[in-house]
Amino acid sequence: MHWRDEILLYVTTFVAGLLNATVGSGGLLQVPMLMLVLPSEHLATILGTAKLAGLPGLGAGTATFARRLKPAWPLIIRAGLAEIPFAIVGAHLATRLNPAFARPMALAIIVAMSAFVLFQPDFGETAAPRTQRLRGWTPWAIGAVIGLYEGFFGSGSGTILIVLFVWVNGLDLVGASVASAFVTMAGVFAAAVTYLAADAVLVPLALRMAVFNVAGALIGAHFITLKGSRGLRRLLMAVLVLLIARLAWDQFTR
Repeated sequence: MHWRDEILLYVTTFVAGLLNATVGSGGLLQVPMLMLVLPSEHLATILGTAKLAGLPGLGAGTATFARRLKPAWPLIIRAGLAEIPFAIVGAHLATRLNPAFARPMALAIIVAMSAFVLFQPDFGETAAPRTQRLRGWTPWAIGAVIGLYEGFFGSGSGTILIVLFVWVNGLDLVGASVASAFVTMAGVFAAAVTYLAADAVLVPLALRMAVFNVAGALIGAHFITLKGSRGLRRLLMAVLVLLIARLAWDQFTR
């Protein structure tokens, strides 16, 4: 890899860490950049390297949230426990199948979610009073479905979680972003271990990338504690638009 490509990859990884700690979808930047600078690598290796590189940043972000905010632990524990085994299954499938075939489904889901967020100006501004939605079957179902997607494909999984946690479970955007980071970390950890076991990770490169990912995640976590839901809604919409554009480009030009 040329040194200029490596510098560009590290900058991208920094921004990906910032996104992962706020509205998710850091893979929107990190995975395509890895594909660009490592064109001969198998897609599963690209995904595995991106998972391992992003894991320390998620850990740094969630540690900050645990100290400064009040995470929705009942929801996080249930969704996280459900995400782990399904992320393992998804990652196992990704080493044997082409994850690109999940792209049309992801595109349709994210377009629908974007429309939902766009036409609700107060989306996620305040938490819904029905806190019982932090328990029950919905966190388990959300964790299972997104866990499978996280392990197999992954792009946009954190952003999808945020929308679902606001819409289905009644969190505000800050609470949903925090919960998404914790749950995503569980899935990414499980997927990364699976990719490592399949020898589908460029470990030295992933560890170098992780340094920049952590730096971005710490800044992103600080942004959440300062800006609250209003700043997050604008950032969420921007990321949803970019995610749709990226998935559509990949779907219709390849």
